[in-house]
Amino acid sequence: MVMLGLGGASGLINMSYALNSTVHNTQWVTGHFHLIYGGSIVIMYFAIAYELWPRLTGRPLIAPTFIRLQLWTWFVGMLIVTLPWHVVGIMGQPRRMAYYDFSDPALAPQGIWVSASAVGGFVLVLSAVLLIGVLLASHAAPRAPIRPLAFSLAVNPPRRLPASLNGFGVWMLLVMGLTVANYGYPIAQFFYLQSTGVPAYPVQVR
Repeated sequence: MVMLGLGGASGLINMSYALNSTVHNTQWVTGHFHLIYGGSIVIMYFAIAYELWPRLTGRPLIAPTFIRLQLWTWFVGMLIVTLPWHVVGIMGQPRRMAYYDFSDPALAPQGIWVSASAVGGFVLVLSAVLLIGVLLASHAAPRAPIRPLAFSLAVNPPRRLPASLNGFGVWMLLVMGLTVANYGYPIAQFFYLQSTGVPAYPVQVR
């Protein structure tokens, strides 16, 4: 939730037209989507793997201390990687660059932040090694009975569930409605502009 909150907050900056003009195509954007996808979503995949691995292999997980350590190192490492990217993005460092000359006085202040993010990268590598090690060590353990999946129960169970909410029909209609509302007009405008021969963007004739 911390990573999702920080990544979502930086996403709000990207949504703002005025602020996005400052951070567009900088390392800020890289930090944003790594916090969302590499952080909060990938760590959820780890939790799913730890839940499903024993059920797929018939062997219980071992070393719960290392499992917790793996999740914490991924969390800490991702923050160390991405937060400096936000900082250098504000400082104007572009993304998709293969080489930066930090001996240049104009880029030198960014060097310490990039070095910090590199340290975070090594922490993430350590976390990935821990994940693989825990799963392989658990797979080498002897088979044992696995507890069945348990689902949480509502404190006050509903007495009657509407049929419309007990399927995908309502939600598919909502998705279709949102899709038409978001993209219907631009798509219709595209076809209209193409049919009338009016260019979608102004063309400068020299």
